[in-house]
Amino acid sequence: MDFTISSTSEGSALIESSGKTYLAVDSGLKNRAFVGVDTSRLQSLPGLIVSGGEIKNWNLQGITEIDGHTLFYGPELSGKTLAAIHMTPAILEKLAQALYIVKDRNLPVRQFSLSSVFFCDNGDILFFPPRLMEFLNNHRVRQNSMKMIVPWNKPGIGGDEARAFTLASLAYIIATGKEPFPGESEEEIEKFISSVNYASPLIFEPRLSEEFVSLIDLSFRGKGSLALWRNLLKKWNDSGIVDASLSNEAVKDRELRERKREDARVRKTKAGFFLTKNRSRLIAAGIAVLIIGLVLQAPISKLLEAPVTVGMTQEEVVNLYYDSFRTLDTEALEDTITAKAGKGDINEISTIYVTSRVRTSYEGSTGLLDPEEWIAAGMEPVPPGTQVWGISGLKIKTLGNNTFEAEYSKWSPAVVEDPDSSKPMMPIEEKTRDILHLSMDKDVWVIDRIERIKK
Repeated sequence: MDFTISSTSEGSALIESSGKTYLAVDSGLKNRAFVGVDTSRLQSLPGLIVSGGEIKNWNLQGITEIDGHTLFYGPELSGKTLAAIHMTPAILEKLAQALYIVKDRNLPVRQFSLSSVFFCDNGDILFFPPRLMEFLNNHRVRQNSMKMIVPWNKPGIGGDEARAFTLASLAYIIATGKEPFPGESEEEIEKFISSVNYASPLIFEPRLSEEFVSLIDLSFRGKGSLALWRNLLKKWNDSGIVDASLSNEAVKDRELRERKREDARVRKTKAGFFLTKNRSRLIAAGIAVLIIGLVLQAPISKLLEAPVTVGMTQEEVVNLYYDSFRTLDTEALEDTITAKAGKGDINEISTIYVTSRVRTSYEGSTGLLDPEEWIAAGMEPVPPGTQVWGISGLKIKTLGNNTFEAEYSKWSPAVVEDPDSSKPMMPIEEKTRDILHLSMDKDVWVIDRIERIKK
């Protein structure tokens, strides 16, 4: 049959032949890209149309080439791909609902791409055939991949958590107008995603609700869920995600606190780029000099800056203190605790941070595993060169009189007796109980004493 294109949408087209119209997936590839490829297998799984609460199949009917592009076509549907739609909270809620229905029926939706989802004019949502889209995703040119695929997928996760990450990335853009993980290459974007290196949405909109900000962070860490996003998106469309109860003073405190955190994040990111860019020079200068320089680095300007804990409650200071074990943010840590009380923790976290940055510059990875993620993955022994370090199972309660109790497990790498051994080892767990005493110092709460009890 001879076909002509009647209209296009990014990743799709309506094509006509003998007076009949078809919806086609535009591969963006020439016929030669499919030489030796079993195209019948690519078409063996149907697309999925979510209509209300039901799922219908959308079966491919053939392949054709028009103007140098190979197109896979099926029954006519009018609409646009997600890549061609202006994103709104209402669109995102429909997408979350459709993803939930597909997931609930245990039907396959693979790596997410903006061009793999088709919003029909009648309100239905079509997920293009998964095997075909998987092939096309793997063969897209780099420029298209950076727009259509990379920003919406977190390496190493799948299923519910993967789709929650996708929704979080889209929601972040709708709420702030900014990309959460901007980068100049696929590798750079994936590095930001894997290390959860992003600017808090509160930087751009300080009145956003804590529920929204927390779910964004949870999802970016690969621990979100479609159920949580469905609930939040319903609230967003019903009443918005701005916390109207915040006073102007509270908003200013938020802005100050988040700006401090953002400045620290940017400094660390730039330091990481510096290490990577100047790898050969740093080798020549000596790793020891680099480590000493980073450990002792403390810009004079910090002495003049207000602490990040300005405006924080006692509970927030305590939570930020323990959060520093995960973020390795020594500047935030130093703002939560006196130098005397926090000397041991500050030195340990500084050493871990510097070591991880050096390893990243030479090996492309920190070698660190977050204990919570390691536990969730099954607590398998870790190979040499990989370390489980940090805390898990944190529980904090108020004891009164400016005193708090925290219970958690502290994880550290196993002691290796034979440095040449390649045997995986289990990390060391220390069940710990802290009694934290806080006091007011220059109008901010600070931890001035910790009683640490190893169980």
